[in-house]
Amino acid sequence: MKTLLITVDALRADHLSQYGYDLDTMPVLDRLMSEGTLFEAAYSNGPYTRISVPSFHTSDYLAYENLADLSPISEILGNEGAQTACIGTQTGFVGTGEYAFDEYIDLGRDEYHDRSKAEQSTTENLFSRVGNWGSKTVGTRLKTVSAPAYERIKSTYQRLAPGSGFTHAGYTSAEDLTDAAIEWLDENHDEDFFLWLHYMEGHRPYGVHDTDPAFLDEQVSEDRIRNLMEKAGTQPESMSAGEDRLLESMYDSDLRYCSRHLDRLFDELEDQGLWEETDIVFTSDHGEEFYEHGEYFHRNLPYDDLLHVPLVVKSDRDESVVSERRELLDVAPTICELHGLDTEELPFGGQHLFEGDPRRVIAVGTQMAHSGVVAGRWDGWKYIYTEDEQFLFDLDSDPREQFSVADEYPDVVERFREEIPEPIFTRSPEQLRDPTDDVDRGRLEALGYIEVKE
Repeated sequence: MKTLLITVDALRADHLSQYGYDLDTMPVLDRLMSEGTLFEAAYSNGPYTRISVPSFHTSDYLAYENLADLSPISEILGNEGAQTACIGTQTGFVGTGEYAFDEYIDLGRDEYHDRSKAEQSTTENLFSRVGNWGSKTVGTRLKTVSAPAYERIKSTYQRLAPGSGFTHAGYTSAEDLTDAAIEWLDENHDEDFFLWLHYMEGHRPYGVHDTDPAFLDEQVSEDRIRNLMEKAGTQPESMSAGEDRLLESMYDSDLRYCSRHLDRLFDELEDQGLWEETDIVFTSDHGEEFYEHGEYFHRNLPYDDLLHVPLVVKSDRDESVVSERRELLDVAPTICELHGLDTEELPFGGQHLFEGDPRRVIAVGTQMAHSGVVAGRWDGWKYIYTEDEQFLFDLDSDPREQFSVADEYPDVVERFREEIPEPIFTRSPEQLRDPTDDVDRGRLEALGYIEVKE
């Protein structure tokens, strides 16, 4: 058995024509859907990578806490004789060994990252060091006392400090990643395998690699890209409508660029005679925001813009569409069952994607200053808990989650609070932290989690 797991970082479902978007950003998914199943209502269990990726590799909500004690997909399948490999850019989880792959191919960062780092001025570096010192000495304590106060002080500092220490991340292109994947398939096509490819085209910075963007007249200059990324990341309220449209057009164009290289990958599978015998799971670790709730990228509370992800599975199942709610916790048991394993004895929190009732989706985490953020989504409601406030959204009348009705429906709030397992609330919150060493700093910067050095 051969399985290919493809994830595109920060890919939100509603920016795909297959989910109703007015632009055909990833036509390659039509090719996948022609022999597969589209899951219309799939949700991540965390709004950013360091929560989501551990959870879907282990089918455990809180895997980020104790990943070393869990059994990820790769370990389970490797024990059954499959060759396992992970190919991606330097995203904080490639190369750590915690996912138990036989082989990690870390493609590093791109030249844009190096050029952007070199462009950062002495003044910006100075403010970065001051901001980092302030966070360590004052910010850490203030966050535990009052997250809103911390956010106000941080926002003021960012407005006054030029650059605010913004880190301009950069990632290996879809072209290079696909080349590496094709080379790996050339060498391993006779083996049973589990291959995970993690593309970064949905993650900022947008517009770097594609010289012929599909939804723009021309490629945006690197200076303009840097200015847009920094402004959206540190002063989102100052972005103009035109800048917001440009940012989304760059994002959409990157998705089309990624689609072209996935087409090339699928061509290679067909040329090698692997297409028919390879199951493919395509999804994302989380979505992306464009100021729907006052932020850009994926540093906000777990709104649906960050949780609703695409999911397409090419397998021998006949269903063309599954409309019932699913969560990424279901990915691990599904892949293991595709390899013929009985998952009843495995410690999975999810279940096979093609089976069972609509899921009660639970998500945890945020990149904001809050700790212990929890979200629940079922029965037409969306509930979000923070240490300062609880939110409730009626998704039938307010699908964009703009108006909390928690005060009007305290019984519904209380029901969510009772039905979400208590360990989800009492967990050790995963939030932005100081890096433990230079290697850790590099991984966090690569993920974009040291964007504004706090």
